[in-house]
Amino acid sequence: WLVSGNKTLAWILYVLVAIFIITAVSNGANLTDGLDGLVTGVSIPIIGVLSILAYLSGNIIYADYLNIMYIPNSGELIVFGAAMVGALIGFLWYNSFPAQIFMGDTGSLALGGAVAALAIVTKTELLLPLIGIIYVAETMSDIIQVSVYKKKKVRVFKMAPLHHHFELCGWSEWKVVRVFWAVTAAAVLLTLLCYNITLMNL
Repeated sequence: WLVSGNKTLAWILYVLVAIFIITAVSNGANLTDGLDGLVTGVSIPIIGVLSILAYLSGNIIYADYLNIMYIPNSGELIVFGAAMVGALIGFLWYNSFPAQIFMGDTGSLALGGAVAALAIVTKTELLLPLIGIIYVAETMSDIIQVSVYKKKKVRVFKMAPLHHHFELCGWSEWKVVRVFWAVTAAAVLLTLLCYNITLMNL
């Protein structure tokens, strides 16, 4: 109600929210990039499902049948999404444990930015906390660790981000990566289910 009669204010808020989403997701992907193949394998299903949603939203027949928002021309994004997924699969061959090639900050930040951009364009920003649950967990573990340690000099986790905590708990690097991949896959399936049910009830 605050911005309903003021388009300028609405645009300003929209831009600020978009900046926050891109910054948050980019940093989440960057923090996730701490083990061989982790952020690569986590991002493949995320980008894949966002690309599928973009295609469905860009097709007026599918959008009407599935009772989802129709976004003209958004179906073109599936080309970008498919290219990203293909590139990540090829990269994963050399990036999985033991890694021969590393992504680095430039790659992980760009990867997170691509995920955020796809979500913003397809109007699925509210799905990001679920679909990108690993990004969220890694970011929150870092924030909690630093905040609590500064105030109470106590470590909540053995080490942050979260994947290092599990390593210090005795998990092998490959086990941590596989579990995080599985959690992301489950989150993606749950997201698709919730997305359809929510929109059908609107």
